[in-house]
Formats: sequence, C-alpha cells, structure tokens
Amino acid sequence: MFKADYLLAAALVAVFFAYSLGFGGPLLFDDFGAIAANPLLKFDGTLFDQWRTAALSSNSGPLGRPIAMFSFALNSVAAGEVSPYAIKLVNGLLHGVVGIFVYLLAQPLFARVYPLRGAEGARWLALLAAAIWLLHPLHVSTVLYAVQRMAQLATLFTLMGLWLFVRYRQRFAVEGASGGELAAAALWLALLTGLAAYSKENGALLPVLVLVLEVSFFRGEWAGRACPPLRIAGVAALGLFFAVLLACMFVPPEFLVERFARREFSLQERVLTQARLLWHYLAWLALPDISAMGFQHDDIPLSRSFTRPMSTLFAIIAWGAALLAGILLREWYPLLLFALLFYLVGHSMESTVWPLEMVYEHRNYLPVVAPCMLLASLLAQPFFSAGNARTLALPLVGMVLAVLLVLLLIRVDTWSEELRMAGVNVRNHPESSRSNYFYADALLKRYRNAEALGLSEERAREALIAARVYFERMYATNPRDVAALVMLHSLDSQFATDPGAGTDWLAELETLLASRPLQASDYNALGELIGCVNAGGCAADEARILRLLEVLEARYPESLKVLGYRFTYLLGSGASAAELQQVIDRALALKPGRREFLVRQIELQAAANDVDGMYESVRSWLEHDTRRKRLHTLLSLFITAPDAARER
Repeated sequence: MFKADYLLAAALVAVFFAYSLGFGGPLLFDDFGAIAANPLLKFDGTLFDQWRTAALSSNSGPLGRPIAMFSFALNSVAAGEVSPYAIKLVNGLLHGVVGIFVYLLAQPLFARVYPLRGAEGARWLALLAAAIWLLHPLHVSTVLYAVQRMAQLATLFTLMGLWLFVRYRQRFAVEGASGGELAAAALWLALLTGLAAYSKENGALLPVLVLVLEVSFFRGEWAGRACPPLRIAGVAALGLFFAVLLACMFVPPEFLVERFARREFSLQERVLTQARLLWHYLAWLALPDISAMGFQHDDIPLSRSFTRPMSTLFAIIAWGAALLAGILLREWYPLLLFALLFYLVGHSMESTVWPLEMVYEHRNYLPVVAPCMLLASLLAQPFFSAGNARTLALPLVGMVLAVLLVLLLIRVDTWSEELRMAGVNVRNHPESSRSNYFYADALLKRYRNAEALGLSEERAREALIAARVYFERMYATNPRDVAALVMLHSLDSQFATDPGAGTDWLAELETLLASRPLQASDYNALGELIGCVNAGGCAADEARILRLLEVLEARYPESLKVLGYRFTYLLGSGASAAELQQVIDRALALKPGRREFLVRQIELQAAANDVDGMYESVRSWLEHDTRRKRLHTLLSLFITAPDAARER
C-alpha cells in the first residue's frame, strides 16, 4: 500500500467514529413511512416472497427504489427488528465505501490534469479530495437521515460506473477497442446504471455523467490520436441533454404542469429559485457554516421572477459566466469545466423541473464530488510552488481538514438527540415554520413521556407550554400551514380550560383548505386530526368534520387519501357497514384494485361471513396486483376468515 492509502484508511476510521456518535439519533420525515411504519420490512427472512415484497414495498419515485428497500430488509432481518441504530450504522459504513470510490475516481483524473506530478502526486490529490468529501458536515443530513441510504446507494453505483468508465476509456484512448470490449464496457455501465436508478432515480444520470467525463477529459481521443467525430458526438449528446432540460422549463409536458398544481410555487418559480440555491449549496461546501445548514430550509424565499429578488438574475448571470470560463480554460485547466458540468448534471433531476420540495441538503451527496476535487486542487496549489508557500501548504491543509472534522463532530452531536436537533434548527432558522413545528413536536413528546424521563410535573408543564408557543410561532410564520392549525386545535381541545373561548382553529382550517393546494405534510396533518377526533382528543362535532371532509372532496374529487379520511372517521365514529362500503365503492371506482380499500372490503365481508364477496375481492386484488407485491398481506386476511373462504 502507498502512504496515501494508509492515510485514507485512517480518515475512514475517523469519519466512522465521528458519525457513530449520531447513530442513536431520531428518525425523521420519510423514515417513518418508508422504514419504521412499513409492515413489509418486519419479517424473519425465512420466505423468499417476503424478501420480494419488502424490496417492492416503497412508493417513493416511479421506480420504487427496490435496491435500497432490499438493503433495509437486510438490516431488519439481521437486527431482528427495524432498528434505527442499525440502519444508521450501515449508512455510516456506506459513507466510507463511497469515499473510497471518490478516491479511486479522482486518481486517474488528477493524473490527466497534472501529468508532471506522476502517479504519487495524483494519489495525494485524490486523498485530499476524498478527505474533504468524507469529512464535510454537509453530508450529515444524508448519512444520519436513515432513508437517504437511497441517495448513498445511487451515489455508490454511479461512482462505480464512472470509475469503470475511466479505466476502460484510458485504455481505449491509447489502444482503441474491439467490438467485444466496447460491448463489455456498455454492459457494465448499463448494469450499474440500473442498480443506481433502482436505488434512487437520479442514478439514471450515470450515462450523462459519463458524457461529462468524455467532454471534459478525453475529448474524442482514440487509439493514440484525436477522433473529431467522437468528440463532436460527445459534445452533441451532452448538449442535447441540456436542450431537453431547457425545453421542459419553457414548454413543460402536461404531467409536469399537473403536478405543480399541488405546490404553492410554479415550475418557473422553482427553476428560478434553484438558480440561487445551487450557489447556496456551493457556498456551504466552500465555507461550511453549520449555522446555515439544517434539516428544514422552508425559510428560503422564492424567486417570483428574474428580478424578485434581484439575486436571481445575478445567480443566472454568474452561472453563465462560470460555464464560459470553464469552456475557455478547458485546455489549460479541465477540472473547472468538469466540476461545473458534473455539479449541474448531478442536480439536474432534483433541482430543476420536477415538483419536489425546494431545498434538501442530501441532494448534494453526489453532485459535490467533482467540486471537492476542484477544492482539493486549489488547496494543493501551494505544494506546486516554491519557497514559503510550499512550506505553509501542509499546515494549511491540516488546518482545513481539522476544521472540517470539528464541524462534523458538532453537527453529528446535534443530530444525536431529537430535542437538541430541533432546538438548533429552530434557533438557526426561526422563520422556518417546519423548524418551529419539529421543535414544538419534540417538546410535546417530552411532555407526554415526562414520567419515563423522570420529569417533575412543573417541568413537564413547561414543556407543554413551550410546545404551544412554538406552534403559535409556526402559525405566525406561515398562517397557511395546515399542521399548525391542526396542532393548535388539538392542544386547545385537550388543555385549554375553556376550549370555546379561543380561536376557532377548525373554521380557519376549513377556509384554508378551500384555497390552498395540499402538500405532502398536509396529508399527514389531516390524518392526525382525524385520528385525534376519533380518539376523543380533539373537540369537534360530527357536522363540522363532515363539512371539512366535503370541502376536501369537492377540491380533490379523485383523491383516495381524502376518501381514506372519510373512511377512517366513519370507522372511528361507529358507522354502519353499509356506510363504510359506500366509501369503499367510491374509492374502487376511482382506482380498481387499490390495496388499502380492498383490505377493508375483505374485512367487512369476513365480518358478514360473505364468502363469495371475499372471493371476488381477492380476484380483483390479484387481477390488479400483477407483481404480487402484497401477496402475504392478502394471505394474512384469511387467518380469521370463515373456513369456506380459506378453502376457496
């Protein structure tokens, strides 16, 4: 092994130790739906079909991300349960493996940029790039956000593919290639693209990133000489990718326009805002201010036009200038063009036209790999100098890495405990309604678990009062936040001495729902409201809840989630089987074979000893569930079913 390899091993150990301090931290957001509350991940591993259905159990993204879900299933079986600690431990190990591939990919690229430095110089530069990437506190929200193993695996397979491409391409540039060699390379890239995309959809960008490498470094070189057609083809293919992306911005397909109707921003507003945010991400990379980082960034203002705010126009001009500089300097310093193109392509799926949440730090996990190489190159420039600059180079690099490690430790410590994490987030982002919500929710959990935590009645009461204060701040920050209205209604119903004397939160909610498009978090909040009403914790008469449901159904006549609220409410209020069946019929008319409603229908039919009806429901289920994703769920329904139904 080379000295750089030993130092990489030491860096990996240090990074894993740093992240290990946060493995006991909380689950967040999508962690619950995808992992913790996913019944298909809770099995003993003895049946093949359980593995199959676990891998197919996610509704995230159009591809379902089965590779990532299979890894969560492995975690569950190995630990004997869905263990957040075990999941995050594996995430920490994966982070180290990805760091190794950053190192492996960077070596040959640095060797092409600095041929006079030799293989040893390339290894040291690659080590520095990998260390910056591994230690950077920006990645905490990927490694310790359990579900983002999806992003980790997509990045891992993408870097594997890029590393293999570079290895093949270097040889082809000197010796050329036979048809068989080209086929082998293409098959490897296709396999790794599939693995990456089925981990998370942005893994499908691997072929485009291959084009970035081709355009930036190899430029059509083949069998020891320039091949202009190959060079032109690479540039044209990459240009076509960006042209399609621009076309979607200005002439979006109908399905994109339809999906943006569910957001409080338009496609154009999202794209304009992302032009600014991409610079924000780079600023956090180059100058890692952990007070600016956080789990929630809904306090970042939207760009309503090119000049509202004016920084939007400046950001777009800056991107144009940066790309122009990269093109002009490509012969002298190809690393700049590579870093820019890699970063932009890496963000092209999650930070452009798709109607996703506006800001998440984990989107940078793959895109900043190339900028980290650029930073390493710039940081190492004093080593290439003479005199005092060279003398100061090593202490400078050491100081930078030490600062990154300290910042990483501080941020990991913040993520290690829910109340601490929520408190830091709300302190750093006081205008974020979500930060206020998470802190209020953490305080509310502290109140509810006061006995287990050994809190006095006074301290528990303080937590409850503080929770309501932060829910009020959440409402003040964003009066159109559904969760704020739901939680304030819930707290006033349970703890106010005279619930009718305060604000009528339900009336405000009804007014809001008539005009505001529902966000993903809103659906969760409305589900909490229905559950709270059914449990008797939220004051609301039947007429008001039904009116609220009617408002929702009028706005979203084809929403199965909204129909699910009605079913849940009717079930909790003791409605008749006929009333429940009416809701099921409406849902199945909208989407035949919908699993959750067929389950309810089979349960009603079993209670009524309707064997023929159960048979028809099962037939419909199997007809629509062609991949048999929920077969063992179906079988479990017959455990308590009539004997005649089981025989059928």
